[in-house]
Parts: sequence; structure tokens; C-alpha cells
Amino acid sequence: MLTHEEFAALLAVGHTPANDRPTVIAPEHSARLVALGYMADIAGRLRLTTPGRHLIAAGIATSAS
Repeated sequence: MLTHEEFAALLAVGHTPANDRPTVIAPEHSARLVALGYMADIAGRLRLTTPGRHLIAAGIATSAS
């Protein structure tokens, strides 16, 4: 489960066009989202993975904190 802040970070990265400046999110959020497999750091730029896209499509944003 993601926190609302982590889900917002996932959305922010997901809505950033590939040719725009990279979105800056909290380091703890990027580390957790990469560790969970929802994002990948590709050449210093955060990009969504297929599971990250599916999570956004499902609209899942629940958490304990």
C-alpha cells in the first residue's frame, strides 16, 4: 500500500512528458517506489514501469500513514 504522498509522487512522474524536465519528488518516495518496482531510474531520470502504470490506472491510493 502506498501513502497518499507516494501515490501523488507516482502521478507526478507519470504525468511528466518524456521531453520535459524531470519531476522532482522526495528522495524517500522515489527510493520506495523504485524498490517496489513502480518506477525505474533510467539514466538519472525517473520513469514509470508497467506495474506503476497499472497502479495509476487502478487509482489505488490507500495507506496506513
